[in-house]
Amino acid sequence: MAVFQGARLRTGALPTAAVVARPRAAAPSTIRANRRARPMGRIMAGIVIATMLGLVYLTQTLGSNATSSEIRSLDQQRGKLTRELHRQAIQVEVLTLTDVITKRARKQGLRKLDGLVVLPAP
Repeated sequence: MAVFQGARLRTGALPTAAVVARPRAAAPSTIRANRRARPMGRIMAGIVIATMLGLVYLTQTLGSNATSSEIRSLDQQRGKLTRELHRQAIQVEVLTLTDVITKRARKQGLRKLDGLVVLPAP
């Protein structure tokens, strides 16, 4: 059995009436209220600020990457449309050559007109 060396044997019982009747006073505060931030508060504020800055950076990065991807896609579409337009222009030039038109007109039974006919105004 362990014995506490500083303990004394109580000789008499405590008066219960005196303890109950006496109003308790609030213990005086030994710690003064500090208005400065505590180290843990500073650490938490630093973590919150770092998290907010990280989220802003992440938002900017994702937005920039999405825009770059869209620009790349639109640039590819522009290249395809430019090639198609060039191919169409070449096809129009080939189909409007006089040799091609003359051959197709002969196949359809058309003949070349003699000259320019000018009609007088009434």
